[in-house]
Amino acid sequence: MEVYFRILKVAFPIALQQVIFTSVNFVDTLMMGMLGEVAIASVGLSNQFFFLYNLILFGLVSGGAIFFSQYWGKKDEVGLSSSVAITLISSIVFSIPFFLLSFFAPEMVLRFFTPDIAVIEAGINYLKIIAFSYPLFAITMVFSFMLRSIRKVHLPLIITIIELSSNIFLNYILIFGKLGFPAFGIKGAAIGTFIARLIGSTSTIVIVYSRKLPGRAYFRHVKNLTPKFLKNFFHYTIPTMANELAWSLGITMYSVVYAHMSTSVIAAQRVMSTIEGFATSVTFSIANAASVIIGNILGSSQFDEAYCTSKKALKLAEIISVIAAILGVAITFLIIDFFDVSEEVKNMVRITIIISMSFLPVKIFNGMNVVGFLRAGGDTRFSFMVEASTLWLIGVPLSAIGGLVLGLSFPMVYSLTMIEEVIKAIILSYRFRSKKWLKNVLEEV
Repeated sequence: MEVYFRILKVAFPIALQQVIFTSVNFVDTLMMGMLGEVAIASVGLSNQFFFLYNLILFGLVSGGAIFFSQYWGKKDEVGLSSSVAITLISSIVFSIPFFLLSFFAPEMVLRFFTPDIAVIEAGINYLKIIAFSYPLFAITMVFSFMLRSIRKVHLPLIITIIELSSNIFLNYILIFGKLGFPAFGIKGAAIGTFIARLIGSTSTIVIVYSRKLPGRAYFRHVKNLTPKFLKNFFHYTIPTMANELAWSLGITMYSVVYAHMSTSVIAAQRVMSTIEGFATSVTFSIANAASVIIGNILGSSQFDEAYCTSKKALKLAEIISVIAAILGVAITFLIIDFFDVSEEVKNMVRITIIISMSFLPVKIFNGMNVVGFLRAGGDTRFSFMVEASTLWLIGVPLSAIGGLVLGLSFPMVYSLTMIEEVIKAIILSYRFRSKKWLKNVLEEV
């Protein structure tokens, strides 16, 4: 029971943080829904580019978090700060090309996702404004992962509450023109989101440095970075970035397929994925918590304890995933009528969410292995190969054939993508039991 308590103690604030984040996405989608299907589609596709950025950045930062967790398990604060420094620098540099594309070529970016001229024109100003928030988001993510690694999980939660409550308030007054402000519509949503991310990153820096927490990085920590350290760091982080790049591009290709099916399918997918986020955020918090705890254990080379803890974490995640799936379907049927979309879109959402929630335990099993276990032990190359191969050789081709060649419905195309999840789960179950992922990466530094 002690292991379950430790996992839940770390997972609960992460889950709450993700639920709050998803709730804001839901509120934003609801606000956009009041402006019609084109508004939902344009903001949804603009955010699809941010989704691509977010996931690759997640790969970079979670690669750095392998070192955060293991250095903290070793009680090496200098190593922790040095790994935060290189992760922070890499993340900000990584943000630059995404900023340039979003600000200087927003039409080209949106045209990649959809041929709908109305959707493209509506999304251009949104994407140009959001571009300025990319480096701010990177700073917040790096320090949030660091705080999780040192078990200060309540602090990222507080920062998220500050940032996202600001986002809801600002979006409300700027989209609809409240409190004396003009109604900016879609542009108002972008301005509100940018200001909220500025508040979030500033709050993060103030909390970490004013409280003198472990992991705060200074210039001296950059000077401590040896060629051997950098080589080892990028040996593990590049595969995690490649993993998330391959995965996010694959998910982006799903969105491209849906966008070329119809604008109604884009709207249905946007609404469905927002609701789906509630269920997945709770269960994937167990994976993030497991990664922190197992990383700490591996940092002190306690391999048997790490394996035992991982099995209990997996059992806990599967139980929670079943509960979350049931609640996800129930919530969908309760709130779908609040969206100002056609009955066709509502029906697509109802059917597809049932399919999605039926496969939630499988998706959580995969997430626990990739994010929670293999990544914590530095087994990043294997997880990259599995995720990239199953997605691009199975999931993407099946969705393209189903949606663009055979002209199947959105629920049917979505069902085809779940075949990839099942095959991936079979491969990952063998890797987990092999114990080849149980490694202390600091022994190589």
